[in-house]
Amino acid sequence: MEILLGVAAPVAALVFTIVAVALDKPTKNRRKIIVTIGIITTIVAGVNSWGIHARSEAATAERRAIRVDLAALANEGMALARRCTNESEPPPTEEANQWARRTEDFLRTRLDDSYVARFRSHSGLPPMTTSIQSAPHRNLSVKLRVRLARLNQFLEKLAE
Repeated sequence: MEILLGVAAPVAALVFTIVAVALDKPTKNRRKIIVTIGIITTIVAGVNSWGIHARSEAATAERRAIRVDLAALANEGMALARRCTNESEPPPTEEANQWARRTEDFLRTRLDDSYVARFRSHSGLPPMTTSIQSAPHRNLSVKLRVRLARLNQFLEKLAE
Protein backbone atom coordinates (compact mmCIF):
# COMPACT_ATOMS: atom_id res chain seq x y z
CA MET A 1 0.00 0.00 0.00
CA GLU A 2 2.78 2.43 0.91
CA ILE A 3 4.57 1.68 -2.35
CA LEU A 4 1.35 2.38 -4.27
CA LEU A 5 0.93 5.69 -2.44
CA GLY A 6 4.60 6.45 -3.01
CA VAL A 7 4.15 6.09 -6.77
CA ALA A 8 0.78 7.84 -6.84
CA ALA A 9 1.99 11.12 -5.29
CA PRO A 10 4.62 11.98 -7.94
CA VAL A 11 2.31 10.80 -10.75
CA ALA A 12 -0.52 12.96 -9.41
CA ALA A 13 1.80 15.97 -9.23
CA LEU A 14 2.92 15.40 -12.80
CA VAL A 15 -0.66 14.97 -14.07
CA PHE A 16 -1.70 18.13 -12.23
CA THR A 17 1.14 20.04 -13.92
CA ILE A 18 0.19 18.78 -17.38
CA VAL A 19 -3.48 19.65 -16.88
CA ALA A 20 -2.61 23.08 -15.48
CA VAL A 21 -0.39 23.84 -18.47
CA ALA A 22 -3.04 22.61 -20.91
CA LEU A 23 -5.76 24.75 -19.33
CA ASP A 24 -3.61 27.83 -18.91
CA LYS A 25 -3.67 30.18 -21.90
CA PRO A 26 -2.68 33.69 -20.81
CA THR A 27 1.15 33.95 -20.88
CA LYS A 28 4.32 31.96 -21.43
CA ASN A 29 5.75 33.12 -18.09
CA ARG A 30 2.76 31.76 -16.28
CA ARG A 31 3.23 28.40 -18.01
CA LYS A 32 6.90 28.36 -17.00
CA ILE A 33 5.94 29.03 -13.39
CA ILE A 34 3.32 26.24 -13.44
CA VAL A 35 5.78 23.80 -15.04
CA THR A 36 8.50 24.74 -12.52
CA ILE A 37 6.13 24.32 -9.58
CA GLY A 38 4.95 21.02 -11.07
CA ILE A 39 8.50 19.71 -11.46
CA ILE A 40 9.43 20.74 -7.93
CA THR A 41 6.23 19.16 -6.58
CA THR A 42 6.92 15.93 -8.47
CA ILE A 43 10.49 15.76 -7.15
CA VAL A 44 9.42 16.51 -3.57
CA ALA A 45 6.62 13.92 -3.75
CA GLY A 46 9.07 11.35 -5.13
CA VAL A 47 11.65 12.02 -2.42
CA ASN A 48 8.94 11.89 0.23
CA SER A 49 7.61 8.58 -1.07
CA TRP A 50 11.15 7.17 -1.07
CA GLY A 51 11.52 8.26 2.56
CA ILE A 52 8.24 6.59 3.50
CA HIS A 53 9.34 3.39 1.79
CA ALA A 54 12.75 3.45 3.50
CA ARG A 55 11.16 4.00 6.93
CA SER A 56 8.71 1.19 6.25
CA GLU A 57 11.52 -1.21 5.37
CA ALA A 58 13.49 -0.18 8.47
CA ALA A 59 10.43 -0.73 10.66
CA THR A 60 9.86 -4.15 9.08
CA ALA A 61 13.49 -5.12 9.73
CA GLU A 62 13.25 -3.91 13.34
CA ARG A 63 10.05 -5.90 13.92
CA ARG A 64 11.72 -8.99 12.48
CA ALA A 65 14.75 -8.54 14.76
CA ILE A 66 12.45 -8.19 17.78
CA ARG A 67 10.56 -11.35 16.77
CA VAL A 68 13.80 -13.31 16.42
CA ASP A 69 14.97 -12.18 19.86
CA LEU A 70 11.56 -12.88 21.43
CA ALA A 71 11.55 -16.36 19.89
CA ALA A 72 14.97 -17.05 21.41
CA LEU A 73 13.68 -15.93 24.82
CA ALA A 74 10.58 -18.11 24.37
CA ASN A 75 12.74 -21.13 23.53
CA GLU A 76 14.78 -20.52 26.67
CA GLY A 77 11.59 -20.26 28.74
CA MET A 78 10.23 -23.50 27.23
CA ALA A 79 13.42 -25.30 28.21
CA LEU A 80 12.97 -24.05 31.79
CA ALA A 81 9.32 -25.17 31.80
CA ARG A 82 10.36 -28.65 30.63
CA ARG A 83 12.84 -28.83 33.50
CA CYS A 84 9.93 -28.24 35.92
CA THR A 85 8.48 -31.61 34.92
CA ASN A 86 11.50 -33.41 36.38
CA GLU A 87 10.43 -33.54 40.02
CA SER A 88 13.50 -35.54 41.04
CA GLU A 89 15.61 -32.37 40.71
CA PRO A 90 15.01 -28.98 42.31
CA PRO A 91 12.92 -26.58 40.21
CA PRO A 92 15.02 -24.06 38.23
CA THR A 93 13.63 -21.13 40.21
CA GLU A 94 16.69 -18.87 40.12
CA GLU A 95 17.29 -19.48 36.41
CA ALA A 96 13.62 -18.77 35.74
CA ASN A 97 13.85 -15.51 37.68
CA GLN A 98 16.95 -14.49 35.73
CA TRP A 99 15.20 -15.37 32.46
CA ALA A 100 12.15 -13.32 33.47
CA ARG A 101 14.35 -10.30 34.35
CA ARG A 102 16.20 -10.49 31.01
CA THR A 103 12.91 -10.86 29.18
CA GLU A 104 11.40 -7.89 30.99
CA ASP A 105 14.49 -5.78 30.25
CA PHE A 106 14.18 -6.72 26.59
CA LEU A 107 10.47 -5.90 26.50
CA ARG A 108 11.03 -2.58 28.26
CA THR A 109 13.88 -1.44 25.99
CA ARG A 110 12.78 -2.84 22.62
CA LEU A 111 9.01 -2.40 23.01
CA ASP A 112 7.64 -0.54 26.07
CA ASP A 113 6.58 -0.92 29.70
CA SER A 114 3.07 -2.07 28.76
CA TYR A 115 4.57 -5.32 27.47
CA VAL A 116 6.23 -5.92 30.83
CA ALA A 117 2.90 -5.53 32.62
CA ARG A 118 1.20 -7.95 30.24
CA PHE A 119 4.13 -10.40 30.49
CA ARG A 120 3.58 -10.57 34.26
CA SER A 121 -0.21 -10.91 34.10
CA HIS A 122 -2.29 -14.05 33.68
CA SER A 123 -5.42 -11.94 33.07
CA GLY A 124 -7.45 -13.19 30.15
CA LEU A 125 -5.60 -16.48 29.84
CA PRO A 126 -7.39 -19.77 30.46
CA PRO A 127 -6.59 -21.54 33.72
CA MET A 128 -3.50 -23.69 33.41
CA THR A 129 -3.48 -27.20 34.79
CA THR A 130 -0.67 -29.65 35.13
CA SER A 131 -0.04 -33.16 36.43
CA ILE A 132 3.08 -32.06 38.34
CA GLN A 133 2.69 -33.13 41.98
CA SER A 134 5.43 -31.06 43.64
CA ALA A 135 4.00 -27.63 44.55
CA PRO A 136 7.26 -25.70 43.86
CA HIS A 137 7.66 -27.40 40.47
CA ARG A 138 3.97 -26.94 39.61
CA ASN A 139 3.89 -23.26 40.63
CA LEU A 140 7.01 -22.43 38.63
CA SER A 141 5.74 -24.40 35.64
CA VAL A 142 2.44 -22.51 35.60
CA LYS A 143 4.19 -19.16 36.03
CA LEU A 144 6.52 -19.95 33.13
CA ARG A 145 3.68 -21.15 30.92
CA VAL A 146 1.73 -17.93 31.54
CA ARG A 147 4.74 -15.87 30.55
CA LEU A 148 5.35 -18.06 27.51
CA ALA A 149 1.71 -17.60 26.45
CA ARG A 150 2.24 -13.84 26.61
CA LEU A 151 5.45 -14.04 24.58
CA ASN A 152 3.58 -16.04 21.94
CA GLN A 153 0.87 -13.36 21.85
CA PHE A 154 3.54 -10.71 21.37
CA LEU A 155 5.12 -12.75 18.56
CA GLU A 156 1.73 -13.07 16.83
CA LYS A 157 1.07 -9.34 17.12
CA LEU A 158 4.51 -8.44 15.77
CA ALA A 159 4.02 -10.79 12.82
CA GLU A 160 0.98 -8.81 11.58
